[in-house]
Amino acid sequence: MRERCADAMLIFGKYGALDLFITFTLNLLVRVFNLKLKSLMDDMAVHGVLGKSIAHVYTIEFQKHGLPHAHILILLRADDKFSTSEHIDKFVCVEIPSSIENPRLHDIVTKCLMHGPCGIENPGAPCMESSQCKKMFPREFRTETTMNVSGYPLYCRCPGDTAFVRGREMDNRFVIPYNPYLLLKYNAHINVEVCTSLSAVKYVYKYINKGFDCANMVLTAGQVQDNEIANYIDARYVSAPEAMWQLLGSYMHDRSHAVMRLPVHLRNQKRVTFKDGHEEEALEAARSRQTLLESWFQLNQSDPDAQTLLYTDISYNYVYDRKAGEGEREEVTK
Repeated sequence: MRERCADAMLIFGKYGALDLFITFTLNLLVRVFNLKLKSLMDDMAVHGVLGKSIAHVYTIEFQKHGLPHAHILILLRADDKFSTSEHIDKFVCVEIPSSIENPRLHDIVTKCLMHGPCGIENPGAPCMESSQCKKMFPREFRTETTMNVSGYPLYCRCPGDTAFVRGREMDNRFVIPYNPYLLLKYNAHINVEVCTSLSAVKYVYKYINKGFDCANMVLTAGQVQDNEIANYIDARYVSAPEAMWQLLGSYMHDRSHAVMRLPVHLRNQKRVTFKDGHEEEALEAARSRQTLLESWFQLNQSDPDAQTLLYTDISYNYVYDRKAGEGEREEVTK
């Protein structure tokens, strides 16, 4: 997971800061979710529904109640970036649609894109912490969209239609940002946020800070130590949709660009892998081979052009050539 997070940071570091943070949740079978996710990514990456995409990454997670959840980060070309408030308002909306003019969109928004109720009206809501909503709802009414210093815009939220949701009357302050076209096409929770902060990459790969999902057991004197509280806390939870997703072999991560991870090591400290009983053979093979880093140093001694390139840029101009045979060596050539 750390490597995937580093790969995503490298992609956005090379092509620029991301532009869209999309959260896609579907309360259906995982097969249907997978099909709709592929169609959604096709809309983003190929058809450019929200602008021409030049890079993207996404990761899948499963909530405790079993809903499949996709976090998608998209980088747009320069001409399609959200540089003005008018451009943002054209693609992102945070208002309850009219139940008369667009009843289907009204039903989808009130069913899937309303947060809460929380705040003073419902202090016992799960999102409440220290008498405040962790998601900062309800938001304030605003007459125009402005960019925020944290990388997320403050969307235009004018007083307007209200809706009776989950036993409470709610207004535009509780609407989660969305794109009308995507909601009408996929009939699902699709949160569309304009985002320019790289902290979103850390959020998408937040599992690197959570630790591994695992179940721990302690054996004492040949018997299992039974600690009900510890077993509950340490046991891994896998819902039925997540189990089916894994059985079907569906991807948990994806990205638009391949990333070549370059080895870095000190002299005589390169990594050696071996099988039990074949340690000497693996050690001898490691002595007769050069890593990519060692080949790069050798290339700099003989090629003046290579001396002008950084280690991270060498793969754009040279090929790492592996020569088969006894005592093989690996060289970097044009």
